[in-house]
Amino acid sequence: MARLFDSLMRDYPIQTFLFWRTKEEIRARTFMPAVDPDADLSRFYDLAKSANGVEKTFVLDGQQRLQTLHAIFSGGILADTGRLKEAYCELTDGEGGVDNGNTLHRLVFSADPLPLPWFRVRDLVERCGNGNPSTIADELNDALEQVLPTETSELRRSRERRVRANVQQLSQILNQDKFFYIDELDGVATAAAFPYRKILEIFVRVNSGGTKLTSGDLMFAAMKEGWDDIEQRVEQTVDLLNGGRLSIDSDFVLKCLLLAQDEGAEVQTEKFFGSKGEALLKRIEDTWDQAETAFQQLRDFMVHSLRIESDRLVRSYNALIPLFDFLFHNKQPDEPTRALMAGYYNKSQLFGWYSRQTDSVLNALHGIVGKDTGGTFPIDAIKTHFRNRGSSVELQELYLNDKHLRPIILNMVYCDRWGASPFNVAFKGNEPHVDHIYPQYMLRSKLGLGTSEINDIGNLRFVGATDNIRKRAELPNSYFARLKQAGIPIEKHLLVRSYADNPADLKFDRLTFDAFRQERRAGIWRSAKSMVDPECRTDPAED
Repeated sequence: MARLFDSLMRDYPIQTFLFWRTKEEIRARTFMPAVDPDADLSRFYDLAKSANGVEKTFVLDGQQRLQTLHAIFSGGILADTGRLKEAYCELTDGEGGVDNGNTLHRLVFSADPLPLPWFRVRDLVERCGNGNPSTIADELNDALEQVLPTETSELRRSRERRVRANVQQLSQILNQDKFFYIDELDGVATAAAFPYRKILEIFVRVNSGGTKLTSGDLMFAAMKEGWDDIEQRVEQTVDLLNGGRLSIDSDFVLKCLLLAQDEGAEVQTEKFFGSKGEALLKRIEDTWDQAETAFQQLRDFMVHSLRIESDRLVRSYNALIPLFDFLFHNKQPDEPTRALMAGYYNKSQLFGWYSRQTDSVLNALHGIVGKDTGGTFPIDAIKTHFRNRGSSVELQELYLNDKHLRPIILNMVYCDRWGASPFNVAFKGNEPHVDHIYPQYMLRSKLGLGTSEINDIGNLRFVGATDNIRKRAELPNSYFARLKQAGIPIEKHLLVRSYADNPADLKFDRLTFDAFRQERRAGIWRSAKSMVDPECRTDPAED
């Protein structure tokens, strides 16, 4: 919002607005009188304007820019407390001013009045009556003289010029159309030229940049009739699944719902058109309680079984969709079933099962999991499907050497050994880094080791970003002895009990390094194998 304001104050172009004038029966939503970050968007639907035969103008491209302009000149932003934060600009910014992070003209929103040289932008209309900008600027400069009495005559003249220029620019932005270019598709005079389906296609294309709209976001525009609450329910489900940490979008939720209704994973506008679309929405509404329960179970499974705490641990969120499909059609899974479900998910991430033809994969797996299986998760049938596609289906030790998979594998090991992910941090900026137990510089310079040995997963652990910055290139026997003395559970990182009990044994020589690395790598392999291939366990003691 601040950058858009700065662009306008600098006379930069802000791209064309695209409108569509129509009389079609489409759910019309008004702009927010004040920007509410947690708004219930269903409150802004205008049923009278939505009716067939009523002329209305929709914004196909430019909604965020227009909402921003309204907030600056006549609205504001609602704070968490419910108070209205209004827009203030700094009158003395501009020529000769400081570029504050690429913003020359500062804009802030405040619930409390700000003193000069901050100017409440909506005063331009409310208190100044949108009068002569020169007169307004003179009055403001007179008031500033009382606030800045120690100015030199040169500084005063410079400040007065900037205030006059800024007030003049604000007035022009508000009153002149030279800043705004509008294309309007006239679906009233030439309805045949702009049918609804063509408009949706245009909508998809013009919104392919900026804040990316997913297919799911655009589907709501196609839901002209049917279940009014679906958009709000989907948004709430997205928030539930993300838990403030992940990046699941509305496409994901719609794919889940479509598969549950045997409609295929493809999110297409045609599925929501006409009587067929109304019937589909009715089925989704009628089974919403069942779907909501499955989504809640999926979220619990993500938190407690998969321990997904960061986007860095996810190669494809689509792998979660068959888990929803299974939960939708089956009773709540028991512990052995959850282990198989987790094994399926871990395989999908490591072996790239969703790297191509995602919707085709989801449709094929729907035929396997999208039914009552008696509560048994069909891992063998899933493995057969991916084996036939030429994908790996069981963990091989060579995967421990893939640098792209190391964070995922290490996270599995931490979860297996300690029941928690190191990515579960209070401050997102402190998400862990992969760190060398034996410092890589010392291994290379003192022992002459190569990259593959230094970066072997047996020598890698997680350490918080903040701790990693502070950490010196200290040898492991000293470093871990110091941590142990401070009461830090070093076994969580070393994994090998003998070295955790006696960190002084982590001597800096080739034989000790090789022995430690190989023993620790073997432990990582056992943990990863048990989590990726639980169906292959033969020894009950492995559990």
